[in-house]
Amino acid sequence: MRSRFLVTTSLLMAMLVFSAAPGVAGPPDEAYVQFGTDQGSPFPPDSGHDRSFHAADKMVPRTVVISAGGTVTYDVSPFHQVAIYEPGTKPGDIELSDATLDDLVVPFPPFLIPGFIINDPDGRVGLSPPLALAPFEWSFTFDEPGRYLVICTTLPHFAEADMFGWVIVQ
Repeated sequence: MRSRFLVTTSLLMAMLVFSAAPGVAGPPDEAYVQFGTDQGSPFPPDSGHDRSFHAADKMVPRTVVISAGGTVTYDVSPFHQVAIYEPGTKPGDIELSDATLDDLVVPFPPFLIPGFIINDPDGRVGLSPPLALAPFEWSFTFDEPGRYLVICTTLPHFAEADMFGWVIVQ
């Protein structure tokens, strides 16, 4: 029993020394995320051919890891908007029930497509410019460690295509 304790203690000490050793690379200071694409088949999701919501409403990669104080740059495709939520927020925390839908979803453009844009400010720490007709880049700096939820505010992209991902800040 004592020898197992010594081996375990030695391994833990080695891990601590190694993790604190100078020159050991940590997570990068920056990351790049493709936020929506023009890729995917022309078949609708119900066809059985393309179960990925046309593969256009995705984040690639879905999860990135950066160091505290690092920046993520999003290459945002048309008709997408990036919203970032504080650590601990989960996709299910973005309320889309009938009771709150009118308060959380706004039309875009006004009066033409009602209930199209998620506007849930609870715990939101970052929001890119509104939907654009052309691709654009938007960057956000993450100062505090944690696991941040990133969603597309276009309601069908988030609610039907699961267009969300994570930024893990260490």
